[in-house]
Amino acid sequence: MLRALALRVAVAVLLLVARNAAARSLAIDHFDSAVSIAPDGSIAVQETITARFIGAWNGIYRTIPVEYRTPQGLNYTLQLTIDSVTDEMGYALTYESSRERHYRKLKIWIPNAQDTTRKVKITYRVANGLRFFDEHDELYWNVTGDEWDVPIAAASAAVLLPPSVTGLRATAFRGAYGSTERNDVRIDGHTVTVAANGLSFHEGLTTVVGWNPGVVHRPTRIEWAGDFVYSNWQLAMPVGVFVCMWLLWWFRGRDRKFDAIVTLYEPPSNMSPAEAGTLADGRVDVRDITATIVDLAVRGYLRIDAKSGHYTFTRRKPTTNADDLKVHESLLLAGLFEQGDSVSVSDLKDHFYTQLTDIKETLYTTLVDHDFYSKRPNDVGSSYVLCGLGIFFAPLAWGFISHDLAGGAFGSPSWATIISCLASGLIVIVFGSIMPRRTRTGAREYAKVQGFQEFLSRVDGDRLERVVKTPELFEKYLPYAMALGVETEWARAFHGICDQPPAWYTGDSAAGSFTPSLFTGQMHRMAVDAGQALTSTPRGSSGSGFSSGSSSGGGFGGGGGGGF
Repeated sequence: MLRALALRVAVAVLLLVARNAAARSLAIDHFDSAVSIAPDGSIAVQETITARFIGAWNGIYRTIPVEYRTPQGLNYTLQLTIDSVTDEMGYALTYESSRERHYRKLKIWIPNAQDTTRKVKITYRVANGLRFFDEHDELYWNVTGDEWDVPIAAASAAVLLPPSVTGLRATAFRGAYGSTERNDVRIDGHTVTVAANGLSFHEGLTTVVGWNPGVVHRPTRIEWAGDFVYSNWQLAMPVGVFVCMWLLWWFRGRDRKFDAIVTLYEPPSNMSPAEAGTLADGRVDVRDITATIVDLAVRGYLRIDAKSGHYTFTRRKPTTNADDLKVHESLLLAGLFEQGDSVSVSDLKDHFYTQLTDIKETLYTTLVDHDFYSKRPNDVGSSYVLCGLGIFFAPLAWGFISHDLAGGAFGSPSWATIISCLASGLIVIVFGSIMPRRTRTGAREYAKVQGFQEFLSRVDGDRLERVVKTPELFEKYLPYAMALGVETEWARAFHGICDQPPAWYTGDSAAGSFTPSLFTGQMHRMAVDAGQALTSTPRGSSGSGFSSGSSSGGGFGGGGGGGF
């Protein structure tokens, strides 16, 4: 019995709703528009809408497009100002004005809108609604709009131009958007009138009026530029983003400045080559890893063999209880000799990459533990990169959401928006690379690294007399020179001093033809090959308005409306 009672109640409710819906309807009996073109190029519009309400309604709404897309994909925004919304007696009506997508939407409350006919007068001005060509000026105006949810029984428009215009001509179109069906037009002096009857659901009336140049003011270059900036304000976004990022870097990312850099003749704070290289640029580069391989060879942990362009690493002594090894160095040796005491560089491909993440993480953690950075520089940089990529791909997400998920409810992004997002995202990403900020201690140590780099790159003149250049010194600091990118200059300073290859290296070069520069070139090639092998991953693994044709619905104005 309860189920039967519930079913009867549901049926009764549905019947009541259906009857009320059938008894409630809205029709537009007349849509009359008076358009006045002023000599200064502005347009004054008064729309008189006669609405017939069947049933109880709150009022009507009117949507007027104010944002258009040029053939170049940029925006053109109408500067539209609402003057008044009144009834037929001139009394003000309550209304709400809002932006909805590319429309200005007016939601107008009409008292006692029940089983009656009411007139609503909407008066507004448009500062930039004309189009200008070489041979004529033009008003291309969608009088009623073709997006009304209800039919329009009759529509008319009267376009009033300045009395001194010449060469007046006009045409009109009616029907759905894109229709080329002509409508009669009458020209009387400097007034153009057009009328249409029986506009169905989503049909409208459009008029095109042209006249000779010289009477109506044409925008100057400055005014045109102002309209362009007003319509495409998004293009200014990259400038604002750059200023914000520069200020953020100045106050949050810039290192503290100390006294002038002083040349140092040994690595600061017992830093390893990889630590010095990472502190120098805030990143663990491949060259920091390959420089560590050379440093471990210098210290006797491995030998580098080069035969016909192929490189092999051979373990020379065990790492057990090795007090001079740092954590990242122990991880590197363990990764290199995971399968045995000898490994070719080519065998490291698609295998060693699993160890690389731990080595990098250890180096970043070491910099934080030594108070060189308050936060891991890779985390800081990555956050800005992610933010920049989010801005970079925002237009793509916008288009996807609009077209695939929201049915175009938000419109597609313009080229101005796309260009602005691409430029802004790139700015954020670039600044992200310099945002990791060293602590006061880190800035001091970085200054020391710069001083040591100065020594490695310019071992001449007064600096030459301060050190005794020996083959052992060349080998000892070569890994640091590689990590800091000055190995060529370091090798040049030892020309004529080193004539034998190091004990930890065997290669194709004969002893008599050995030079530091040639040897450094061999180490560079080894570093390149090793870097490619150490970072290679198996295939498939995931690594870290204005159209040329005229028709109904074209030009400015338009939109639609309905009841609520």
